[in-house]
Amino acid sequence: MTAQGAERTVVLAMRLLAVAFAVTGVLFIAAPDGVIDTIGDVGAEIGDFAPGADSDQRLWLGLAFAYMVVITGIALVVQSDVARFRPLLLVLAAGKAASSLAAGAFFVLEEDVFAYLVNFVVDGGLVAVALWCWALAGRVAQPAPAMAGDARTQAVQGSDADTRESGEERPAGAEAARG
Repeated sequence: MTAQGAERTVVLAMRLLAVAFAVTGVLFIAAPDGVIDTIGDVGAEIGDFAPGADSDQRLWLGLAFAYMVVITGIALVVQSDVARFRPLLLVLAAGKAASSLAAGAFFVLEEDVFAYLVNFVVDGGLVAVALWCWALAGRVAQPAPAMAGDARTQAVQGSDADTRESGEERPAGAEAARG
């Protein structure tokens, strides 16, 4: 796959994930018990799973919603500049791995709630997607370093020239500290 193809793939994946994360977050906050009940109904059709608990504790609901907002933001930021924000894909993978492994542990060690199993599988799959996108993003050319004619470079050079022309003394080591 070419660098351009890799970038298009990551951008598309991040846009799709951003929409999925945002919709999921809205569903969590708007109809938390409906989400749990729907997943539980599917589980009841395919096996003998324990029912999921209602979301009486709003703290956990708020935290779940906030997490969905953050990962939506990560996906949107990454798609805006794949090469520059490539490291955020590892943050996304870490968050999804934590979610997946926690749900898997709850399923095995606590109760066999179908929602735990679904979360373990879905978020585990999203870890793979995030790492795949991270690998693809490595094929995308890095952003060009600042050129001599870059406005930021000119601003720094201009301030140096202003200081030299005014005859101001620079503290020892000022050049090295500015790097």
